[in-house]
Amino acid sequence: MPDVVFDIIGTCIGYDVMIQAITDRIGERLKEHNCNAEIFFNAWGAACERDFSYLSQIGSYQPTKKILKSIFFRTLYHAGIKEPKEFATEEDLEFLSNEWLKLKCREELPELWKNLRDNGFTIWCLTDGDKERVKGYFTNSKLEMPDENIISCDSLGIGKPTPEVYTFMLNKLPNKGLDAWFAAAHAWDCCAAKKSGFRTAWTNVYEKFPCEDIFGKPDIVADGLIDLGEKIVSYSETS
Repeated sequence: MPDVVFDIIGTCIGYDVMIQAITDRIGERLKEHNCNAEIFFNAWGAACERDFSYLSQIGSYQPTKKILKSIFFRTLYHAGIKEPKEFATEEDLEFLSNEWLKLKCREELPELWKNLRDNGFTIWCLTDGDKERVKGYFTNSKLEMPDENIISCDSLGIGKPTPEVYTFMLNKLPNKGLDAWFAAAHAWDCCAAKKSGFRTAWTNVYEKFPCEDIFGKPDIVADGLIDLGEKIVSYSETS
């Protein structure tokens, strides 16, 4: 049976809940510093991804939820707020950290997964997030995902895009990577997965532009999640 391994946060899980939480909690204060919730959220999330990856590379792995909390005030400083701890409180940070637990699946995801499963694909999840948090996202969205098919980098002690993560995932699949897909909304994720032997499918739901001049060309470039599933099925039928 063919397999599709999905990145989760950003690809299957949207960020609307978090952006709204930032807007509600500190949005007006951010505007006073010529910043909005979307810009701050992207700066915070991108910095977390960078530090997560760098710490993994130097053998000092830390969970993403710990990094997010640690770099909150630093991100405010980089947003032009000279005294972050006067701008925001520990209570603000605790509130926003809890909101990360409330993220939900993108609206198209149930239809995408049903299409793939109806066409014989087994779905897997490979995430930098901790497993219980990711399981909570599926619970929030009333979407079924077998526990044994959710793989967190926390269990490996190394994070994406370290090549060993993708190799581990490829070898874990029942058919040992034959007809194995990796699907993500992060171009760097697809780039790393392709180097490790996956066919790759990138969707524009998060980054909008694939930047193929630096990340290379994935096997599939999709407009949204429904198109992603249809193109994976069509590609597998004709290859």
